[in-house]
Amino acid sequence: MKRQLTVAVAGAAILAAGISGCSSNKSNGVSTSVPGGSVSAGGNNSSKVIIDGKDQNVQGTTICTKAGGNISIAVGGNQTGISVVLADANPLAVKAVQLGNVNGVTLQYAQGSQGNASATKDGNTYKVTGTATGIDMANPTQQVNKPFEIDATCS
Repeated sequence: MKRQLTVAVAGAAILAAGISGCSSNKSNGVSTSVPGGSVSAGGNNSSKVIIDGKDQNVQGTTICTKAGGNISIAVGGNQTGISVVLADANPLAVKAVQLGNVNGVTLQYAQGSQGNASATKDGNTYKVTGTATGIDMANPTQQVNKPFEIDATCS
């Protein structure tokens, strides 16, 4: 279990670093070409995050990046810690989900570890559902599993 948690935390750290590099773009919604992919950022606030049946009321923009065969989605900017990495394939494959801190538990999913996740696409909207895992810092020996749903619209 320690190995899986270490892999998940390392994956989340890499994901956060990659997304935070893109999330400081204060664009006005114009798509920009970058080597290896495209970035679409700006005034899109139509994303929704539900964890354990509760709407997280995420504020801020949704930033979507396609590069290297992956789709990275940051919901609510880098303040929330909510992000998704999908393999840009048919069907979509969820590589990682970071849900930030929810009631003292940092929840995440990483492909190949505990939990599960799946994704669908309808137009520019991605729906990612599954079960994320985390450790409750108030009881570090207790693993926590929470269902989640992310509806993110990329402009």
